[in-house]
Amino acid sequence: MFSFLIGTWEGKAKSKLADGKVAEVAFTWIGRYILDGTAIADEVHSTAPDGKPVLGITLRQYDADGKTWVVEFLNVSYSFLRKQVNSRAGSVTVRGRTVTVASESPGWAGREHYDVMDRDHWRYRLDTSNDGGKNWNEGRLEIAFQRVK
Repeated sequence: MFSFLIGTWEGKAKSKLADGKVAEVAFTWIGRYILDGTAIADEVHSTAPDGKPVLGITLRQYDADGKTWVVEFLNVSYSFLRKQVNSRAGSVTVRGRTVTVASESPGWAGREHYDVMDRDHWRYRLDTSNDGGKNWNEGRLEIAFQRVK
């Protein structure tokens, strides 16, 4: 399901800032198989709108016994680990060529949409909520990616 992430990708992000302005920054996304091919690790490199470096690593593995995905995000830059999906919380759904990862943690909910256009292009969209999903900031971050290798 997430095999489209394998490779090296570059993209430009449009991010909505708190003041309503839109910032554009460059991103590099690197996806690779790990754990003897049973999981995917993908890392994101960029800079925040204020110029600080950003690094995040996501681990994705299918749990055949639990019939669910396990997705965990390590935000290296801001020092936190978010357990996004497991047998008790979150979800991974597919609708057409879009994979959506939905997750919640105290005070935050997110929906990550991966729109796969073709073998060499995909788009990432992030929706966030700070009130348990009652109101959503849709398109908070959008990145169009193109395969580099």
